[in-house]
Amino acid sequence: MESGWGDFLVAAAGATAALAGLVFVALSINLTRILELPGVPRRAGEAIILLASGLVGSLTALVPGQGSARLGLWLLLLWLPTWLVPTYAQIRAFFRRQYYRAAQETLRFVLYQAATLPLLLAALSLRGHLAGGLSWFAASLLISLMVSLFNAWILLVEILR
Repeated sequence: MESGWGDFLVAAAGATAALAGLVFVALSINLTRILELPGVPRRAGEAIILLASGLVGSLTALVPGQGSARLGLWLLLLWLPTWLVPTYAQIRAFFRRQYYRAAQETLRFVLYQAATLPLLLAALSLRGHLAGGLSWFAASLLISLMVSLFNAWILLVEILR
């Protein structure tokens, strides 16, 4: 791990764990309504996957004694299911017209891609394929937190409108 990142990664692990707890509370409070609305259960799953990815990635980066290349490999292995499963589900749902509004579904897709692309770039950078190092991982964490907060807001408040 590059020096100076420890405090950021500890804070990121705590923030992603806390927000994951909030998403689970939102799910338990509004579960019936969430299950009734098209696309909302997938949105909940996406929020949990993003947060779990941020938590696992932060904790992985905090493991002492590993080099950048090894961390890059772990982040690449973390990125693949984090990106693939929700992206496949989003595209499939879009073509099956399983959504409330097409514009909202498109925005959700774009936000999810924006949250996961920097994780791939972090992995490639740490493997030596491009510059940026853990800065890409920081971008992924910050965007993932914003997207997950947005999803948590929808799960807690917007679905009741």
